[in-house]
Formats: sequence, structure tokens, C-alpha cells
Amino acid sequence: MKILEKYWDKYYSQVVLVSYWCLGLCNNYAYVIMLSAAHDILSDNDEVKSAKPNATNKYDCNELSTGAVLLADILPGIVIKLISPFFMHKIKYWQKFSFILTLCASSFLIVSLTPNSMRWLIFVGICCASLSTSFGEVTFLALSTFYSRELSIPAWSSGTGAAGIVGSFGYAGLTSLGLSSRNTILVMLFVPVLMLVSFIVLPSIGYTQNRFKEIEMDFKKGPIEVQVKTNNNLIHQIKLIRHILKFMIPLFLVYFFQYFINQGLFELLYFKDSFLKQHSEQYRWYSVIYQLGVFISRSSIKCVKVKFLPIFPILQFLNALIALSQIFFGYMPSIWFVFVLVLWEGLVAGSCYVNAYNQVSIEIPKQNREFSIAFTSFANSIGIAVSGVVSIPVHNAICNSGYQ
Repeated sequence: MKILEKYWDKYYSQVVLVSYWCLGLCNNYAYVIMLSAAHDILSDNDEVKSAKPNATNKYDCNELSTGAVLLADILPGIVIKLISPFFMHKIKYWQKFSFILTLCASSFLIVSLTPNSMRWLIFVGICCASLSTSFGEVTFLALSTFYSRELSIPAWSSGTGAAGIVGSFGYAGLTSLGLSSRNTILVMLFVPVLMLVSFIVLPSIGYTQNRFKEIEMDFKKGPIEVQVKTNNNLIHQIKLIRHILKFMIPLFLVYFFQYFINQGLFELLYFKDSFLKQHSEQYRWYSVIYQLGVFISRSSIKCVKVKFLPIFPILQFLNALIALSQIFFGYMPSIWFVFVLVLWEGLVAGSCYVNAYNQVSIEIPKQNREFSIAFTSFANSIGIAVSGVVSIPVHNAICNSGYQ
């Protein structure tokens, strides 16, 4: 610890930035990998073929929508995000981190090593990724309140965006080079190791508080005062939720529309004459381009700040309509038009995420901020889950309409 403190004294800001960026990257990595591999996971394990072969379907559908993988990748996390803000302050951060790290490593091992005949166990592995990512998001966002919001929030948002582009591009690249989907997922075990190192080198809460007690002037700009007493009892926290709904509702809607597109419609945006011949290849590169948009926008908070959050769900709704119209009418002459749409979708999604959390960190007083940021993350998980539920019947209905 003494050795680390020497570096903290000299490079405090840089260490917080790099550590939080890496924690954001590692925390979302397993989640991204499971969604990037969704089409392959279902294809590799699809032992019981549909009575109607895909060759006669113009949409080239999987029997089971990738929305099923999405649900396994998000539902366990919803439970965590709903209940953890009410008790997590009683658990030490190193204990929470140990739980996150174990789940992250377990998800890669279970999904990569489970045989095809045990599909249920593969979904257990995906659930581990969900729990790891969701509890990690709640934990690290809450932890960020002990550091300057100018350091932790932008670095975290950029890191989570980087997880998307690095994870999806890495998966698509390695599988394109001939590595199997299972071996590709197994290679990703370097992520928990990087997460461990990043947490160890992050300046401790005690060190930060002792050195920067006077820095509480972070609030000179005058955050909006929430008229509730500062304490951790349940009634106080429920009252506080009313004040953060204006951040949660746009997040919920944006995540609903974007995951409806990603997990319900991506599979159906298939171009048979594309330079990417395989359907699974097109799906992977949609994910890469979407994550590129997310990364760019989540890293842009220093340059572009948007206070009017409702604009983001409106834009994402329009993106969903365009994607649906392309599926039914096929008016886009090339896959490149879909690439542009997917990139724009990612830009909208990432912008809403980073601006929502930035607004929470500005408008909510410090004494209420740890709970507020942790609970706000519940909104995007609910949006993802609802979109997963909706995307499965929509996917099935469109597929059934495509048999010739």
C-alpha cells in the first residue's frame, strides 16, 4: 500500500482515470461478449431443427431469437439492481468486488467449456455474466461518488463504451480468423485479471478522503437541493426515487428501443448478396458498428453535453421504425445503409447513458448521490428486459411470415 501511495501522491488524477476506464471496460466485457456471440451460441446448440428449414425462409431465422440470450443476460441483473442500492452500503467494497470478479470469470469458463447437450448450463453462464455486469455497474457507479465526477464518470462511461467496441470487434475478428466461438470466449479470461489489477491500483476511499477533504467544494456550482433528510432509511430512499425519475425514464425508453433493434431485428436484417456472405458474420459486424457508436458517444461528454434527455428516446424510436420498415420492404440497396443506421443507433444510445449519469452527478447533492446513481442504473436494465420479452414474439411473428 505504501508503494501505491507514492504513485497516488504523484499521479492521482491519471491513476483514477485509467483505473476507472479499465474497470468500465472489464465490467461490461462479459455482457458484450455474450450478446456478440448470441447468434453463434444459439446456432451451435440448436440440435432440434425447426420443422420448416431456414433455407425456405427469406429472413434466415434461428429457431430461437437472440432475445432469449438477452433475457438470460439481463434478468438476473435486474434483481441485483433493484435490491442492491438498499443494502449495498452495508457491504465493504472489496467484498463486493470479490463477488463481481468470481462471477465474471465463471461466466467465461461455463459458456466456453459446456458441451452442446447442456444448453441450460450455457444459460447459467450467461446469467453469471449478467450478475457480474449489473452488480459491477451498481458498485462502481456508487464508488465513483467518492472521487471527483470530472474523473470517474467520464472515465467509466468511456470504458464501458470501449468494452462494446473491443469486445464485439475482438469476438468478430477472432472468429473470422477461424477460432471457434467457444475458444474465443475462453481467450477472454484475461479480462478478470485486468479488472483485479485495476481495482488494486485505484486510490483507496480512505486515502482520497484524507487527502481531499477540502475538495468537497465540488458543489460550488449549486446542485438542486432535494428536500429529504440525509440518511439511509428506506422511506428516505423511496422519496428520493421521485427526484431521479426524470433521468430514469429516458434511459428506460432508449434502452428498450435499442435492444429491441439489436436483439429482435438485427438477425432479420440479412443481405444475401452482401460481401459478408454468412448470416452470423453480418450479425457480428452489426454488433461491432453499434458498439463503435456507443464508444464514441460515451467518450464525448467533455465535448458535447445534452441536458434535454427526452430527445434520445424519440430518436431511438425513429431508428426502430426504420429498421422494421427495412425488414418488411427491403428498400435499402446495400448493407452499408444498415451500417450507417446501426452506427447512429449506437451514438444515440451512448449519448443518453453518459448525459443521464452526468446530470445525476450534477443535480443531486453528494449525500444522496451514491444511492441515486446506483438506482438510476436500474432503469436501463428494465428497458433491456422488457425489450427482450417483446423482441421474442416479434422475431417469431416476422419469421413465420417469411416462409415461402
